[in-house]
Amino acid sequence: MQTVFRFVERIAPYFLRISLGLVLLWIGSLHLHNPHSTVVLLSQSLPFLAESAFVYVLGALEVIAGVLLLAGLWVRYVGLLTLVLFAGTLTIFVIAPAVTGFPILTLLGQFLLKDIVLASAAITVAAMDAAKHEAKLGAGKQAEKMAA
Repeated sequence: MQTVFRFVERIAPYFLRISLGLVLLWIGSLHLHNPHSTVVLLSQSLPFLAESAFVYVLGALEVIAGVLLLAGLWVRYVGLLTLVLFAGTLTIFVIAPAVTGFPILTLLGQFLLKDIVLASAAITVAAMDAAKHEAKLGAGKQAEKMAA
């Protein structure tokens, strides 16, 4: 069983990063293809953002974030950007509880609730990548001390 857990531990960061990247790519592409449903949601919750132009920008950011995560580039920073994107969606629960039906969730509220898991994935991806980079920096500094 230890072998299985070691294997899962090795692949987990990549699997989470790639799956989050695919979800962002998919959601962003949908926003770019047809912003209407998102504009309607925004008109009910955050009316000052209920413009197709805003949804296109949001979709572009999601597609870019998805591509960067899939490529493994700037993962820490993309993870933080993604967290901000999902936190923005989650504010609808606070700002417009009538839209989500909070705490007895409507279908729309249930749909938005998934963003808690996606925000958690974004935090985890950013934290794992940051820890990996810190470990590399620490190893590099230790190697310099030993060489000196």
